[in-house]
Amino acid sequence: MAALSILAGELSFRCERSRRACKLLRESGATNIPRPSSQDRGSVSPSSRAQCGAWPALRKVSLLPFVFVMYAYATGGPFGLEDMVTTSGPGLTLLYELFIPLFWCVPVSLVTAELTTAIPVEGGFYRWVRAGFGDFWGFLAGWWNWSASFVLAAAYAVLFADYLSDFISIYFTSVGAGIHYAIACTLVAVICYVNVRGIHMVGVVSTILEVFVLLVVGALCVAAALKWHHNPFSPLVPPHAPRFQVFGAGLALGLWLYSGYEQLSSVAEESGRAAEDHPRALAIVVPLSIATYFLPTLFSLAALGDWQKWHTGYFSNAAQLLGGPWLAIPITIAAMIGNVSLLNATVLTSTRMP
Repeated sequence: MAALSILAGELSFRCERSRRACKLLRESGATNIPRPSSQDRGSVSPSSRAQCGAWPALRKVSLLPFVFVMYAYATGGPFGLEDMVTTSGPGLTLLYELFIPLFWCVPVSLVTAELTTAIPVEGGFYRWVRAGFGDFWGFLAGWWNWSASFVLAAAYAVLFADYLSDFISIYFTSVGAGIHYAIACTLVAVICYVNVRGIHMVGVVSTILEVFVLLVVGALCVAAALKWHHNPFSPLVPPHAPRFQVFGAGLALGLWLYSGYEQLSSVAEESGRAAEDHPRALAIVVPLSIATYFLPTLFSLAALGDWQKWHTGYFSNAAQLLGGPWLAIPITIAAMIGNVSLLNATVLTSTRMP
């Protein structure tokens, strides 16, 4: 990840150097300004390209891959919400999953859609904050986002290595610390290569990965719905549990699950029609994210009813109980793929802030 941040900084430096050179040439009265070399190409504004001379545009992404990149970053799958069921109770968890979007991700999405339509620039929210509140707050917005993205990206790589190591240990042979470390590093290297190829490649990879995740999660929902035996909203909250655990911890986790819908604004200039595609993508991704969290939780609770046993990774256990290995193995693979997709989208968005 440090290498990616250095690469992004180097690209920004080269672009700024190119702009300054063009300005000096204009002021000196030069008329024949050379086209920027391939080393100087990067993410610059349209006005800068017009000033310095146009060069071949980067290959942009269409609506469908852009939708899946946004979905991968904001959701990626239902995995990670399981602890909310035991801390807040099954009923309150389902209510959180339905109503938190109304005052959290839906308003954020509307603001993002409005600003992206009006100001579709590379850097997105970072550029908006910088333009509206000055360089200081723009720097803080970019730096805070970078810091969080670097931590999250490292966590996704480690989680993927954890899942894969456990899978190999269960079905084949034990995995040592060295192999675990090698798995995480290999994943980071592969994702770096995909992102270096550009947003089009990132979109294709995200589409393939997330379609598989959605198909597997859909199969889990169908298998659970056919075995509906319990009231999924009962109990509403865990009996005799502290109020902060019931309301505070569950609310915090719910807010985290429904965050990140502004992040793809950082690649708005690389979308085919940013002013049109970004609002459309948000209109698709927000309901899809709600369904991704709500439906597997609802049907799994209705089929099994064992809300006290929910913990991180429980969807794999639920799949084993509902459909045996034929469903449990794909769900486990989908959880691994979800982490890969999250890492892929995180690297993309965090390297587009000038």
